[in-house]
Amino acid sequence: MHTNPYTKDNARQGALHYLMGRGAAGIAGFLTVILLVRFMDVQNYAAYTALSGLVALCGVLSALGMERVISRYVPEGRLYRTTNELGRFVWITSAIRFIAGLLVTLVLYLLWPAIDRFLVVSDFKFFSIALACFIVAEVMFQHFSSVLQALVMQKKLTQLLIIQWAGRLVLIAVFVFMNALISWENALWVFAIPEVIGVVCFIVVIKRHLHSLSNPVQSEATKAHWPNWGNVTDVGMHNYGFTLLAAPPQGYFMKLLTSAYLSAEVVAAYGFFISIAEKARQYIPLHFFYGLLEPIMVASYLKDRDFSALSQRCQLLYKSNLLLMVPAIAWVAVAGDPIVGLMTGGKFQGLSWILLLVMVQLTIGSHVVLLQLILNSLEKSKLLISASLVALPIMLIAMAMAVTLSPVWLLGAPVIFSLAMNLYIVLQLAVTQYSYQPSLKMLGGVTISGLIAFSMIEILSFAIPFEGTQLVIAIVGLIGVITIYGVLIWLTKSINQSEIELVKNILFNIRRSKASA
Repeated sequence: MHTNPYTKDNARQGALHYLMGRGAAGIAGFLTVILLVRFMDVQNYAAYTALSGLVALCGVLSALGMERVISRYVPEGRLYRTTNELGRFVWITSAIRFIAGLLVTLVLYLLWPAIDRFLVVSDFKFFSIALACFIVAEVMFQHFSSVLQALVMQKKLTQLLIIQWAGRLVLIAVFVFMNALISWENALWVFAIPEVIGVVCFIVVIKRHLHSLSNPVQSEATKAHWPNWGNVTDVGMHNYGFTLLAAPPQGYFMKLLTSAYLSAEVVAAYGFFISIAEKARQYIPLHFFYGLLEPIMVASYLKDRDFSALSQRCQLLYKSNLLLMVPAIAWVAVAGDPIVGLMTGGKFQGLSWILLLVMVQLTIGSHVVLLQLILNSLEKSKLLISASLVALPIMLIAMAMAVTLSPVWLLGAPVIFSLAMNLYIVLQLAVTQYSYQPSLKMLGGVTISGLIAFSMIEILSFAIPFEGTQLVIAIVGLIGVITIYGVLIWLTKSINQSEIELVKNILFNIRRSKASA
C-alpha cells in the first residue's frame, strides 16, 4: 500500500526541512529586494514595480483555481488511488496551467500598446521577451510548488527554492559588475532565468517521485474512475472566481493601479514596501508553515470531520500571526522613516506610512486565508465568491472616492476589502451548523498589547526627546516596543499553556503517530 506522508511525525520531519530551506531562501529573497532597490534608480524601479504586478496578475488569470485543486485532490490521490491515476491528474492539471499561461501571455502581447499607455510611470514602447519568459516560468514554478507541497516533498521543494533565489543573487551580481545600475528589463531577467531552470528541475523531481511510488490495494468503492472532473471543476472555478474577485486589493493589482494614478516615487515606494512586508510575513508561523500545514489540516478534517478542532487550530495559527505582526506594526509606527532609510539607502523618506498601511492590510488579509482553508475543507468554497461580490463593490466605492478626492488614498482600499471579506464570511458561517466564532479573548489581548506599546513609546518620545542616527533610532524603537509588548503579554496572560501545547502539536509534534490501520 501507499505509505501515508500526512502523519504528524512526517509533518515534523518536513517542518525541519521547511525551516532550513525556507529560511535560507527567505534570506536570499530579502537580499534580492534590498539589492534591487539600491542598484536601480527610482524611475526604473517604478517601471519594474508595475511590470512585476503585471506578471503576478497574469499568473492569477492563468491559475484557474488550480492551487486549491492541487491541495484538495493530490492528497486524496496520493493515499487512495493508483500511481497512474495520481500521475495523470498531476500532468493534466500541469498541461492546463501551461496552456493557460501561454494564452494569457499572447493576449498581453496583443494588448501591449494599450497597456503601455496605461502604465504612465514608464514609456516601455516594446513588449519584452524577458517579460514573456518571466510570466510563463512564474506560472509553472508556482504550479509545481503547489504539487510538491501537496505531496509533502518539503525537502525537494526547499532545495529548489534555494537554487531559485541563489540564481537571482548571482544574476544581480553579474548585472552590477557589468553596469553600475540595473534596468527594469535586466530585473525581469533576474527573475525569469532561475525560474525556467527551476521548472525543468521540478518536472524531473516529480517524475522520479511518481515512479518510486507503489500502488495501494483498492477496495470496490475506490475502483471507480478518479477524479470526478465535475467536482474538480467546481472547486477550481469557485476558488478561481474568488481569486479574480479578490484581485483588486492584492499587491499585484494595486501596483498596476498606482502606476496609472500616482508618481513614480510613490509607485516605487509602494512596490518596495509590498515586497518587504511579504518577505517578512513569510517568517511568521501561519504563512511560513502554510504550504506544509494545509494538506495535513485538510486530510485531518476529512478523516474526523471535527469542525471545532479545525476552527480552533485556525484561530491559534492566526494568533501566532498576530503575536509577531502586531509588534512589527508598532515598531514601524514608531520608527518608520529610519527603518526605511536604512533599507533603501535614503530613498522614500517620508513615505513610511505606506509600509505601515501595507502591514495592517496583510495582517487582516491573513485571516481570509484561514477562512478559505476552512471553506475548502467544508466544500463550501462557493461562499468565497459571495463574499467577494459583497466586498468588491464596497472597495470600488472607496477607490472612486479616493480618485476623486486624493489618489494617494487608493492605497487604503485593500484594508476596506479585507475587513468586509472577514465580516461577511464569519457572519455567513454563524448561521450554519459550522458556526465559526473568533474568540476575542484569544485574539484581543495580543492586539491591545501592541496598541498600548505603541502609545507608551510615542508618549515617551514626546516627554524625553531623543536624537541619534537612523540605526540607533531604529534599534531603540525596536527594543522599546518588544520590551513593553512582552511585559503586557505576560501581565495580561494573553497566552496560556494549553495554547502553547496545541501550537507545538500542530507545528512541531515530536510524538510518533501510530500507523493507521
